[in-house]
Amino acid sequence: MRKEKKQFISAVVVVLLIALSIMTKAMVGGAIEEYHIPLNNWSAEMLVTQLFMIVVYSMVFTGLLSIPLWYWFLGEKESGRID
Repeated sequence: MRKEKKQFISAVVVVLLIALSIMTKAMVGGAIEEYHIPLNNWSAEMLVTQLFMIVVYSMVFTGLLSIPLWYWFLGEKESGRID
């Protein structure tokens, strides 16, 4: 595997982890603040729903942010030649 491809995959993983942490803080923290229900009192349905939303939103943001990363790491490289 090329060096650029490894760097691209690493960057996408970092973006995914950041998106997961931000989405978890926003969704779980927001639900706790809004409904005043501690996390240990949540039903299984609430946990599954929040987890699903966190995963979906994180994947969407990761996909969108991967586009500029793709250009940065895997886009066309200048050959350095002068024609």
